Amino acid sequence: MHRLRFCPANGLLGMALLLAACTSANRFSRSYVSQKLEAQSGFTVLPVKSPASVDLPPTVVPTDGLTEDEAVALALWNNAQFQTDLAAIAIARADVIDAGVVANPLLRYLSPNAGIVASGYLNFALDFIWQRPQRVAAARYAAERTASDLLQRSFTLIRDVQVAYADLLLAREKAVIFARSAQVRVQLNELAESRLRNGDISELEASVTRADAASARDDLLRASLDTLVLANRFNTLLGFASPDTVVALQPAALPLSLQQLSKAEALELAYAMSPPLQAAATAIEAGGKRLGWEKSRIISFTATLGFQHIPTQSPEGASPQWMPNAFNPGIQAEIPVFNRNQGKVARAEAEMEQAVLQYVAVRQQITLGITEAYNRYQQMHRSYQVWNTGVLPSLESAVALAGQVYQRGDISYLPVLDATRQLLNGQLRRAEVAAELRRSVSQLNYSMGKKAVLPQ
Repeated sequence: MHRLRFCPANGLLGMALLLAACTSANRFSRSYVSQKLEAQSGFTVLPVKSPASVDLPPTVVPTDGLTEDEAVALALWNNAQFQTDLAAIAIARADVIDAGVVANPLLRYLSPNAGIVASGYLNFALDFIWQRPQRVAAARYAAERTASDLLQRSFTLIRDVQVAYADLLLAREKAVIFARSAQVRVQLNELAESRLRNGDISELEASVTRADAASARDDLLRASLDTLVLANRFNTLLGFASPDTVVALQPAALPLSLQQLSKAEALELAYAMSPPLQAAATAIEAGGKRLGWEKSRIISFTATLGFQHIPTQSPEGASPQWMPNAFNPGIQAEIPVFNRNQGKVARAEAEMEQAVLQYVAVRQQITLGITEAYNRYQQMHRSYQVWNTGVLPSLESAVALAGQVYQRGDISYLPVLDATRQLLNGQLRRAEVAAELRRSVSQLNYSMGKKAVLPQ
């Protein structure tokens, strides 16, 4: 049987100082999230954010109109809810610090009285020696998972801004098209009224054109209201305090050819880059470390150093001098007879199993999301090509041809207006398809967790 020998008080104090100085590296901060985000999307997060202020990233020049990327960069630096979410990384950092902190020694001192000598105990927990690495590792993985969650929220904000950008752009284009359409349909109604007075058409035919002109005015009013509402939402996403801020947009040209990215490549990127899948994998690692930590807490040890002081003889009238008389080293251990931390170990095992199942579920969700987003992207791209290179040029040619025939005096102005109305309807449809294409690009990049498909 081996006897345990303990150092005196100075030795225990030295051990405590040494372990307290062994702080683990803590990389978790807003800069860490920013680096991960920049690697996967090209955007950054502001290292330090001042409340109630709008900060401009160096890449943003708002005077010439915001591009989609500039709008995203502004939102990542100023969106109020996102800045609130980012505070979670500081909390995770504090948890890592707390996990590595060594418990302070406990001093118990009894002063001398009525013939009782001074005595005390100095208790120092020793179980942290084998518990601390597991505890710190669990906290690190939990912080890594928090960073992955924040990365996912970054991509969610990026997608929301891009969708809002497409919606606002579409609303403004629709307002312009509806204004021109209202003019054309008013002219058509005026021609119908003239033909009614001349007896060329019936009252029923004239009433149809009146209703069509009124409907055009209503479309214009609704488009103007939609533009105002969407502009307010867009401003809020970007972090502007005033909803009345007018933001000019400078949209990038849409692609005329599909980007050479297969569905298999998109899935491979998603499995490697998707923040939810990274978070799910980190949760498994964190669960394993937590399980090991809980198992290490079955036994707890405390080193005890007892001491007694006795007074020495001193001259009459002088204060007694206290000198150490004896040190009594020992240990204090919890005997795991009834409580072996069964509940927390079982909970850690259940959380570990849940994390594994969650990883499988997230991978399936990513597969479904990529498949739907990729198919939608291909469909909308083909539709945009049809309208941009097929339908619209034909309608433009029809308007030009009708104008030439009208100038020769072969037809009335009515066919010209009707051809113009069809062209405006075609331009409206192309604008809607273009907005859908922008949304599909954003959703595909969001599903992959990487800016791999570009809108230009």
